[in-house]
Amino acid sequence: MVDKLSTSEFITLILPLIIVQLGLVIFSIYRLSKDKVKYFPKWLWLLIILFGEILGCLIFLTIGRERE
Repeated sequence: MVDKLSTSEFITLILPLIIVQLGLVIFSIYRLSKDKVKYFPKWLWLLIILFGEILGCLIFLTIGRERE
């Protein structure tokens, strides 16, 4: 039988993921404000970062920025 997690156990498991997600979003928005972008305007990249969760941030950081 599968044991159910208590609320505190669940929070302990999910908290590192929330911290990583928040840090990645903040870093991506910072890079968005500093870098030139490709393919879409900055406002659209902002929406992709905010609503795309981890995948949206990774897509922006890998293909959305122009590298010098």
